[in-house]
Amino acid sequence: MVELIRLSEISRAQLGQAHAHFKHKLDVPSRMKDSLKAEPVKWVGGSLAAGFLGSFLFKGKNKQKTPERVKTVKKERNFLISLLLLGLTMAKPAAKIYATKLLKDYFRTQLANGTLLKKRDRSIPPY
Repeated sequence: MVELIRLSEISRAQLGQAHAHFKHKLDVPSRMKDSLKAEPVKWVGGSLAAGFLGSFLFKGKNKQKTPERVKTVKKERNFLISLLLLGLTMAKPAAKIYATKLLKDYFRTQLANGTLLKKRDRSIPPY
């Protein structure tokens, strides 16, 4: 009887380990996240290589040439202008976050003071 209990405990432990191993194999997002944390340089290098390879393979050839009399003029940008545009592009989300924080604080104080929900005196014109 003791032998059967011991065998059932061993088999239960083995089934638990097999279940955990199988569950880990099926959890692809978790495995990807662990792999990204463990080897980020390989992932960045692989994504860059895949991007270059994809752009090279799917670039396509320009089958229709532009006539000689119609030439497109490409605008040349100064390096400083490009940096300024990049800075503005990066500052836009930060400005949105800052404005949202200011509005939240404003409405929070208005609600705390009770001035936001007060009814306006109709005898006084709004202008």
